[in-house]
Amino acid sequence: MGVPGQVGTDIFQDKFTDDSGGWDEYPPQSAVVPPAFVFTLDANNASATSQNLTFNATDGDYCMDFILPPAIAADNQMYVAMVFWAADYNNNMQVLVASNSSVTLGKLTSGTWTAISTVQNAPAFNSKANAVNSLRVTALAGTITVYLNGTLIKTVRAQEPTNPSRFGIYVQDDTAVANAPPVKITGYTVTTGK
Repeated sequence: MGVPGQVGTDIFQDKFTDDSGGWDEYPPQSAVVPPAFVFTLDANNASATSQNLTFNATDGDYCMDFILPPAIAADNQMYVAMVFWAADYNNNMQVLVASNSSVTLGKLTSGTWTAISTVQNAPAFNSKANAVNSLRVTALAGTITVYLNGTLIKTVRAQEPTNPSRFGIYVQDDTAVANAPPVKITGYTVTTGK
């Protein structure tokens, strides 16, 4: 199982001990480097994303453990998102956690981002250097519930897709810079949620 509270039968689990998990990798921006999936942004890439190409889920309990570095500068935050209900890279739902401790649930439709809900200064966020935070999203029967480190952040109703969907990871900084600190994903688990 992933984070505490996750329920249901396992659909997918990866601790990134190797690169057999079916992830779409784009080295050097995104590559499995055991024991983590490492995302490294640079002066030419302010974002990187990866979806799993071999497993699908719609209703599910999604959990991701991650190490998010501090902001590059006061005006250049780092972000990591758990992607779910993805038809493809341009159409999906995301829960985005920022290095300033904000948590945003959003929707990407034909490549256009819409923020649905943002919680500033989420008290559960661990901002210590190299801290592992756990993001959990339950997406069940048209209800999305977001937890950070076991603390409820937000619940919303949403229309779920009718077909099995992809899930994945998205990483971003506000402004592309050389040698951005890496974002590391140390675990990813999806269960049926019931």
